[in-house]
Amino acid sequence: MEFFLAVMVFVLGMCIGSFINMAVYRIAKRYEIINYQLSITNDKRSYCDFCGKQLSWYDNIPVFSWLFYRGKSRCCGKKLPLLYPIVEISTGCLFLLNYQLSIFNLQSIVVYMILGLLVFEAVFDFKYMVIPDGSAYALIGLAAIRWIILGSKIGYLYTALLSALFIFILHKIKIKGKETMGDGDIFLAFFMGLFLGFPSIVMAFYIAFIVGAVVGIILIMKKKVKKLSPIPFGPFLILGIVVAFFWGEEIIKIIKF
Repeated sequence: MEFFLAVMVFVLGMCIGSFINMAVYRIAKRYEIINYQLSITNDKRSYCDFCGKQLSWYDNIPVFSWLFYRGKSRCCGKKLPLLYPIVEISTGCLFLLNYQLSIFNLQSIVVYMILGLLVFEAVFDFKYMVIPDGSAYALIGLAAIRWIILGSKIGYLYTALLSALFIFILHKIKIKGKETMGDGDIFLAFFMGLFLGFPSIVMAFYIAFIVGAVVGIILIMKKKVKKLSPIPFGPFLILGIVVAFFWGEEIIKIIKF
């Protein structure tokens, strides 16, 4: 029974990941036209990104459809991004982690929703270098609900404000006229503080900056980007959030030991 439930949670996560892939594409498309004001539910059913043909249900089976059609669209044969199955599998793994490391209650349900939104923001920022305001507000709202469930500990609120202030200061620093942080990173930092609290927030920032710096250096060495080319920082912050949330306490204990 336990194994069956774990499989169901993983499959649910992959289905959410499939929805995230669709949402990222459609919201980005609408943002360019009408500034994110319309809901993705106003569109017709799932359709091909390239030719616009309506897809059948079996074209949308997470991971399997991508593998079965060898990473190509069934209707027009165009190559589909490898990012699609990566997002689906990653979301499934995050859902499975939350299932294994938490007790099923209202708080864990909120965390499932938060994880889905974090994946959405990571993918969106990675592809388009912007974090949609709507998803940022939703994350803060969900973090506030969890904060209330945990007893409205005032320390979490202080951590959120200080985290946002920290990123805001970095946001105001410009190198040759270019901002080092985006507006969306400020909202994400506020969410991080409210969601993680202290000292986990320190670990999340540390992981984000270290991994971000390493990846940036590698990209520059391989001449994928120039020295002052903008690199989306949201995915690194989200990586820090995930690591600090699931393993933060254990890591802190090891460090103290």
